[in-house]
Amino acid sequence: MEMVPQAARFSSEVTPAGYRITIPARRNWFVILFLFAWLGGWVFGELSASGQLMRGAEKTPATFLVFWLVAWTVGGFFATATLLWQLAGREVITIDTGSLSYRAEVLGLGRTRSFRASDVKNLRSTEYASLPFNSQRGWYPPVFGPGTGPVAFDYGARTFRIAPSLDEAEASLLVRELSTRLPGATP
Repeated sequence: MEMVPQAARFSSEVTPAGYRITIPARRNWFVILFLFAWLGGWVFGELSASGQLMRGAEKTPATFLVFWLVAWTVGGFFATATLLWQLAGREVITIDTGSLSYRAEVLGLGRTRSFRASDVKNLRSTEYASLPFNSQRGWYPPVFGPGTGPVAFDYGARTFRIAPSLDEAEASLLVRELSTRLPGATP
């Protein structure tokens, strides 16, 4: 059986705001189905614990239930964010005359990081997926820390990684495309 080469999953376009690259979130259908089922049980647990706390029976361990409910709510938030990321998430890289912006968003909500283009150095693709559990990092929203992903660049004394939804071959293509717009960033 002959394999057909796949196109990169990212798209690029020139907009009034600058050159924009859009990367859809990586989907894992097993995780999506699991999270739908888990969130069904989560709602049941949330409602049961909340109801028990509100009724305030004499034997209800209120302190434990409050602690459990807070932890359960935080877990539900992260599960919901992961599910939404896989269904509707995307990463947007925009390059204009003086900056590179990276935005991770779901349904228009997200976080944007902006970098002066002149200070972006050593743009490269890395062997990201070969590290343990790194292939799973594309499953949840990349909104914390300096980022994860196979596309890396140095900005001052820090290394930032972006595009966790891409694999190594796509990252190499993206670095080539970004290099034409950020010639001072390539090694």
